[in-house]
This record gives sequence, structure tokens and C-alpha cells, in this order.
Amino acid sequence: MRRSLQHSNIHWNLTSTNNNPSRGIRSGIRSPCGVARRRYGFIKIQAKLCRSWMETMPHVQLAATLTADTCQKIFENRRWNCSSITKAPYLQPDLTRATREQAFVYSLSSASLTYSLARACSSGALYHCTCAVKPTENPQKNFQWGGCGDNLKWGAAFAKRFIDNAEKYVAKKTKEKLKKRDNNFENEDERKNSLLKTQMALINLHNNRVGRRVISESMITQCKCHGVSGSCNIKTCWRALPPMVEIGRKLLQRYANAKEVVKDVLPDDIDAGYKYPGTNQLVYLSKSPDYCSKDEKFGSFGTVGRKCNVTSKGPDSCRLLCCGRGYRTVVEEKIERCQCKYYYCCYVKCKICRTTNLRYECS
Repeated sequence: MRRSLQHSNIHWNLTSTNNNPSRGIRSGIRSPCGVARRRYGFIKIQAKLCRSWMETMPHVQLAATLTADTCQKIFENRRWNCSSITKAPYLQPDLTRATREQAFVYSLSSASLTYSLARACSSGALYHCTCAVKPTENPQKNFQWGGCGDNLKWGAAFAKRFIDNAEKYVAKKTKEKLKKRDNNFENEDERKNSLLKTQMALINLHNNRVGRRVISESMITQCKCHGVSGSCNIKTCWRALPPMVEIGRKLLQRYANAKEVVKDVLPDDIDAGYKYPGTNQLVYLSKSPDYCSKDEKFGSFGTVGRKCNVTSKGPDSCRLLCCGRGYRTVVEEKIERCQCKYYYCCYVKCKICRTTNLRYECS
């Protein structure tokens, strides 16, 4: 998913002949899981999950779109506006260097896949799962658990298996080389590169876990009163997920308070759940550019031409968004029919109205 299925046109509802789990990953050009592996970076175990759980794949694809839409919504008025996510599967440096922005996107994608699958379970779209198990504690007074809660447990478990595997594969392979006494490296640069790959994989895994934890903490109790003519004879509650944008805003707070980790230093026990113990914060390795100027080396698109708010004091203000370069005022005149009136019988007469709007763009 991280290489992004959001723009793919893969058809997951092929015949059982093409989806036969016994066939190899490269079995036929029409195999959707084979296409996903070749074009979108599925590793071997992800392709295997794809074949065994084909029904979930449209929801994996939906989660990729949900990640991109939510990220762009959350950051639409900031210097970094998540525009680089639209380039997937060809990721820009801002999403490959273990930056603060990459930490946000990875945690969001993990949360989005959990969200998409949990909702699919409760809506009956997946036959592998059903409604969530009813909580043990009592709901509100005079209410009882009922309805169909979002199955967060099943969604999180599948999301963990699917999106963590690529990072675990990298971490395990490079860790094995690092642990060998002779190191088996041709030179010091190769050893450092292996160490960096391991650390970045562990950082990604940690941020994946933070995303799933935040969505777990975001579950809310929804209640409804049923009955004839509003009599409210039946009162039921269920556990559900809020809109994805609310979860995105919680992750935005984690993004603002993300913790920088020391380069080339691994956790004490890199087998301990592939995480940085003792922190529920997002973590990152590389400092981000200011995103003021275009710099392809760092994946910065710059803010020239971006719309800004001349009266705001927030991140969308012309002072902050334009990085002190100033802004230009664009006058927009709109001509349209207005104050239309129907005359009997049978015509409509309108006036022509002109409206002038001012738009401010960063220089």
C-alpha cells in the first residue's frame, strides 16, 4: 500500500482461475496480485496475503486513497501540503529519508488501512470478519450494547500483517549482516548504509504502530433510541470510529511533537517488537527542509504561487506561507446572470452582475 494503489486500475474481482492461491506469484500477467507486485512494490509475503485474502484488496486500495485525501486535507494550508504523496509509487525524497513528514504519512497509512478494514467488517463487505465483539463494561444508563460496532481488532491485525512485513524484511536482512562478527562488508560505507537501512525500517515500523494506537484510542461510543412514534423502547449503543480526518488531526499533533532519533544508533534490542521503547511519539531521523523554495534533492516543491490568507496569523498566512518573500494580489472579476425573474408566460429575465474578488499568491 505504501507504494500506493491510489491510482491503480487493478480489477480484484477476477475469476477463481486467475486467483487460484496454488499458482505462483508470477503466474500469468492477468493475476492482480502479480500486477500489484510488479507495479506497486508488493513483497512476496504481501502478494501471498493478496492471493489468500483477495476480498480485502479493494479496501487496501481504498485505504491508499483515504491516506492521500486525508493528508492533503490536513496539510492543505501549510508549506508542506502533502502534494508529494500524489507522486506515488515514485516517492519523493521527503517520503524516503525518514523525515517528520514520512513519519506522519506512514502512521496515517497504517491508521487508514485499519480504518478501512474495520468499517468493511461492520458493513458486511468482508466475509472474513463481522461486527466487533461487544464491550464488557456497561454503556450509558438505561442503554444496552447492540448494533454493529466497527471491528478495530480485526482491521488492526490485518493492517499490521500487511504493511509491516516490508519493513520487517529489510530489518531482518540487514540486521543479520550487522550481527556477523566479520560484518561481511566490502567497506565502511556499505556497513553504514546497512545500519541506516535497518534504522529506517525500525522507525517506519514504530510509526506504523503509533498510527494504529491513535486510531484505537479514537474509538467513540454511539447510541441510538428506537421505538414507535419516538417512544424510545429500545436503547442501544455500539463502538465506532470517527471520521478519518479527526484521526488525521490527532496524528498532526504527534507530527508537531515528533522526536528526532540519533542516526546510526539502534534500540538496545532490535528484536523487541521493532519499535523504539518508551515513546508513543512519532520518530524521525532526518531534518526536513523549510519547504520554502523548490529543491528536488529534498522533495520540496516550494510555495511560489501558493494561495495565502492575508488576514490569518496561522500557517496559511501570507507571512508564514510565503516565507517572507512577499505576495502578489490577483484581481478576479466574475460576470454572471443574477436576480432572475420568471414572467408569465413564458420567459425568464435576468440582470448581469459583476463581482470582484481578491486572491493573494506567494511571490
